[in-house]
Amino acid sequence: MSYYDPQGFALEIFQKRYARHRDETWLEACDRVARHMAAAETNGNVTKYGDEFADVLKKNLFFPGGRIWYGSGRPKAQLLNCFVIPTSDSREGWGKTLYDVVVISGTGGGVGTNYSATRPRGSKIEGTGGTASGAVSEMRMVNSIGDELRSGGSRRIALMMALNLNHGDIVEFLDAKLDKKELNNANVSVIFNEDPERFFDLVKQDLQMELKHNGKVVGSVSAKMLWQKIISNALKGGEPGLLNGYFANRMSNIWYWKPLICTNPCGEIWMPEYDCCDLGALVLHRFLKDVAGKKQLDRKLLKYVIGLAVRFLDNVLTVNQYPMKEIQETCEQIRRIGLGVTGLGTLLRELDLRYGSDESLEYVDDLMDFIKNCAYEASVDLAIEKGSFKVFDADKFLQSGFCKTLKPSLRAKIKKHGMRNCACLTLAPVGTGSMVCNCDSGIEDAFGPANLRRFRDGEALKEEVVVHPVFKRKYLAGEDVSNFHSAWDLNIRDHFEMQRVCQKHIDNAVSKTINLPPGTSEQELSDLYMEYFPELKGVTIYPEGSRENQPITPLSVADAIYHIEMGLAAEGATSGDSCRGGVCET
Repeated sequence: MSYYDPQGFALEIFQKRYARHRDETWLEACDRVARHMAAAETNGNVTKYGDEFADVLKKNLFFPGGRIWYGSGRPKAQLLNCFVIPTSDSREGWGKTLYDVVVISGTGGGVGTNYSATRPRGSKIEGTGGTASGAVSEMRMVNSIGDELRSGGSRRIALMMALNLNHGDIVEFLDAKLDKKELNNANVSVIFNEDPERFFDLVKQDLQMELKHNGKVVGSVSAKMLWQKIISNALKGGEPGLLNGYFANRMSNIWYWKPLICTNPCGEIWMPEYDCCDLGALVLHRFLKDVAGKKQLDRKLLKYVIGLAVRFLDNVLTVNQYPMKEIQETCEQIRRIGLGVTGLGTLLRELDLRYGSDESLEYVDDLMDFIKNCAYEASVDLAIEKGSFKVFDADKFLQSGFCKTLKPSLRAKIKKHGMRNCACLTLAPVGTGSMVCNCDSGIEDAFGPANLRRFRDGEALKEEVVVHPVFKRKYLAGEDVSNFHSAWDLNIRDHFEMQRVCQKHIDNAVSKTINLPPGTSEQELSDLYMEYFPELKGVTIYPEGSRENQPITPLSVADAIYHIEMGLAAEGATSGDSCRGGVCET
C-alpha cells in the first residue's frame, strides 16, 4: 500500500493546521508524530513502534487529534484536545473554575463545565445574609475570559456550558444565549441528569417538574413550557444541545468510581471532573480493497491498525505534559482514550450504500461492532503488557451497561487480564482533519456534491467552491451522478438512525450533526427527540441558515458539474459539522 500524498485543498489545510512549519512535508510530520509517541515504549520497543506508527500515519490509515499533530516534537507538549472541570458553590470554587479555564485554554484545550453545583439565583447565603447571583452569573464570568483572550490575539476559546434540566436557573440559562445574545464563547447544552422519559411523560401530561439543588426541591416549572422553550430555541439557533447524563452514567464503565458530569465542547466524550479527550480517527475509506472487481473492507488490516491506534493513544497519555496536576492524576487513574472514525460517508458512497438506508445501517452496525471488539481486545492486550488502569475493578467494570454489549469471550478475557483504558472509543467531528484525509467528516454524510466554503484569511472573508472528490471522479468517469445526495437531502430520521446505531458500539459518546431542513416544525423535532434521545448520550441539531455567514453551503449537482467543467473549483472534502470551537477536531 503506497503512502498518502495530500494534494490541493488537503495539502493546503495540512500545511496551515498540522505541519510544524510551512516547509515540513507530510512524511516528515508523520515521522515527527510517530517518534514522539514511540518514546513511551520500553523493553527496546521504541524503534519498532516508531516505525509502525509512522507507517500507518503515512498511509493515512489513522489520523491523530489536532493537538497531537501540533504538539509532537515540541518541549512541554500538551497533546490533549479537551477537558472537563468542576465548579463548586463558593467564591473559592468560582475562582478555581476561572483559573482552570485560563490555564487550560492557554494550552489550546477546550473546556466543558456543568454549573449545576452553583445554587440558583436568589438563594439565601447564610454566611453573608445576601442572596446568590446564580449559575448564569458564573457562566458570564467564564465567558468574559474568552472575550479577553480574543482581544489579546489568541484563538477563539472553546467552551461547553451545561446545566441540569431541573436546576433552578434553567429558564434563565435557556434565555441567556438566544434572547440576550450572551455566552457567545460557548456551546450551551441542557443535561438530563434524570431519566428523560419521565420528563417526557410530564410534558405529555402538562404537569409541573420539580426544580432541585443538592437534592432539595427549590421550586417547580411547567414541563411543557420548558420543553417548548428548548425546542423553539434549538430551531432558531441550533442551541441548546441536549446531553443525556442519565444514560451516559448508566453505561459508564467507571460508574463505581466517579460520576460523569459533563462533556467536552463538541459532546463526543462524557467525563468525570478533570478528565481529558485523547483523540484519533481511523480513516475508513483507506481500508477498501478490490476483490474480483468489487470493493470491500480489509478487516485484517483494520484490526491491525486498531491495535496500533489504541497503543498510540495510550502512549499519548504517557508522554503528555499536562496543564494541571489534577488532570494528570485523573488520566493516570483511568487512562481514557477516544479512538473514532472518519470518512464513514465516503466509505458508504464507495460501496454504493445510501447513507441512512436499511442496508447502510446494517453494514455500519456490523462494522462498529467489529471496531468495538477489536479496540477492547487491544486494550486487554496492553493491560497484559503494561498493566490495567489504576482503579480497574473487574467485577464492577463488567457490570456497566456498555460492557454488557461485549461478546462473552471478550468479557471473560477482561475479567482474567484487565483493561488498560477505562474507555476506548468515541466519534468526534474530525473537521479539518477530514479535509486533510480528503473524506467526509466523522460519521457524517457528504455535505453536498460541491460546497461553497466561506473562510477568513486574516481580516478578509473569502469564498471558494470545493467539489467532493468521489463526485468528481465518478462524473469524469462517465458514471451517473444525478442521485448524488447530500446531508440536506436526507430525512431527519436518517441522521438519528445512524447516530443511534453507532452509539450502541461507542463507550464514550457520539458527536454528530442532525441537519434540519427549512420548514421543520417544532412538533416534528419534539417527536423525534422523544423517540431517539433516551438511547443517545447527546444530540446536536443544525437548522439550515441559522447562523450568520454559514461556513459551508451545499450546492446542487448542476452547480457542481458547472464548476468542474469550467475548472473553477478546488477538489476536496469539507466539514459540515457544527462544533464551532474547533479544538475537538482531529
